[in-house]
This record gives sequence, C-alpha cells and structure tokens, in this order.
Amino acid sequence: MDIRQLLGLPELLEVRSLVCVQPHPDDNEVGAGGTLLTLAQRGCRIVFVTVTDGRWGAEDPTVSAQDLIAVRRGERDAAGQMIGVAVQLELGFEDGGDYEERSVMEALIPILRKEKPELVMTVDPWMPYESHPDHQKTGRAVAAAVLAAGHIQFPEAGAPYGVPQVAFYGSSYPNTWVDVTATWETKMAAIFAHKSQFDNTEWPLLSQYFADQAAVAFRNHAPMPGVVSSGYAEAFKVLSRRQLHFFPSAVYL
Repeated sequence: MDIRQLLGLPELLEVRSLVCVQPHPDDNEVGAGGTLLTLAQRGCRIVFVTVTDGRWGAEDPTVSAQDLIAVRRGERDAAGQMIGVAVQLELGFEDGGDYEERSVMEALIPILRKEKPELVMTVDPWMPYESHPDHQKTGRAVAAAVLAAGHIQFPEAGAPYGVPQVAFYGSSYPNTWVDVTATWETKMAAIFAHKSQFDNTEWPLLSQYFADQAAVAFRNHAPMPGVVSSGYAEAFKVLSRRQLHFFPSAVYL
C-alpha cells in the first residue's frame, strides 16, 4: 500500500485547499491548468504564488523590464480568473536573477503556515534535462519549504504546519493522472491569455505539442485503456511530506 494511503491522505482531486507555486507567471496553467480548474469547480481554494517577476520573458528588446512585469502580472491575473484562482501572491525575485534557493524557501514558509494547504503543487525540478535555473530553484525550494514548514525552525514565520503532500507537474516520473478532457479548452484559453508569451508564430506548434502530450497521457493511463478513444490528461508526481527526505524509492513510486 502507498504510504499516502497509510497516512490517510486525500486523493489529488479531493483536496480542499491548495497552494500552487510557479517560477514564472504562466507555468501553472501550462503544467496543471485543467486539474486546477477541476479542483476549483469542486470547491477547492487555490492560492497562486509566483516566484519571479517575468521581466525577461519577451522577444522584443525594446520592451522595458518594468513594462513587461506589469503586462505579465495582468496576464497572470486574467488567466487565474479563468481557472478559479482565489488569491494571487508574488515573491518578486528577478526573473533569471542571482537569487538564492534558500531565500525562496524562507519566503514560502510563512505562506504555507498561514494558508495550511492540504496540498502544495509546483514544477518538478528533477526532470532529467530541466536546465532553467528558475524552475530548478523553485521546485527544490518548494520541496524544502514543505519539509521546513512542519518543523520548529523559523519561529518568526508562524506556528509549524506540516503540509501533508506535494504534487509536481512536468514530471518525468509521474504516479498520478487526472482526466482534464472537460476542462481542456479552458486550460488552453488560460495559457493563451499570457499573450506576451504565446501570441506568436510558435503558438500552433506549442498548442499541438500540449495537446499531443495530454492525449498520450490519457490513452496510456485512462481507468479503462482502450474503452474511450480520445481525451486529455495531466500527469503529476504526488508524494507525501515524509517521502521528501531520505526515501530512495520515491522516484519509483
């Protein structure tokens, strides 16, 4: 039996409160937009935390950093409304900047202790070929914050709270799949709401790639493979807090 079942932890779609931490203003929609909308429709309270300001996410060198930060904040809020986000928080680290992973962890701990989510979601920093420093630092900082939030360390950040579990999207080792066929079109619209990132000649290719990956996930991991011919699924690596430290078999779960 999975340790999460032994601990009595809810399944992903049963959680009632969620903190979803993204490196940049568009990552949550790309990685988990369909699942997040499904959760919101079921009454889950969703809090977004954006780690960096997204200032370098433009192809036009004439756009100033401050202007792009404002544009991306507006896009983030609009996309979040489409998938049912209740609260938007931002940590304000510089996109691609020389900030420390520990600083991100320390900024997250008071948020986790205040919000007391049943689950935290973020990017998987252990994807074998992930080379973006913001993604690496964000994912690792979230995992470290989930551990640290339950300890007595950092008393100035509030009373300890043990986050029960964490879900990583964009994982090469998923163990949980969510049928997002019913929410797929809204997910894609929420992604495209980040027009500064996706309203360009690459969108047809990217949107097709997203659809192809989700269709493969659905076909391979539907409850009854072969019965339903088409649909979309999002994949996650879901682990309990206890599996984030000295748990060698976690990669195989």
